[in-house]
Amino acid sequence: MSARHFGTMALAGACLLAVPAFAQEEGRSPIVRQAFKLAPTDGCFHYEGNAVEFIGRFRAGSYVSVTMHTLDEVGQPLPASDEQRVPVMDAPEFRVSGPALWFGPLPASRPYTISFMPTAAFGYSGRVTICGRGFPPS
Repeated sequence: MSARHFGTMALAGACLLAVPAFAQEEGRSPIVRQAFKLAPTDGCFHYEGNAVEFIGRFRAGSYVSVTMHTLDEVGQPLPASDEQRVPVMDAPEFRVSGPALWFGPLPASRPYTISFMPTAAFGYSGRVTICGRGFPPS
């Protein structure tokens, strides 16, 4: 794992630990967690709502792509230049170009948690797509 990956995970962990106290102080609702399974038709999970954490099971060796878009007041994605959500996962990051952030190969078969930073985006609606596959992206 790279130093950048450890730095990202440390920052994400710190953000997640700080959220419950901040949420209580500001009167925000608690963190919304969403369990998911990938659809057999396209190998993806599609979600729209306020969830902050997504929990799903993957097999060892899998690769996972995550795209997240914040939605405005009328339910439309913010322009790419205004998007701030950065997906984080408790797995190694896999570098490829494109709009999705990839993770893998996953080290073990188990449930994994996917979230995002910054925590300032918590509580706002978003559109999330999580896809999995058994071979590396190109």
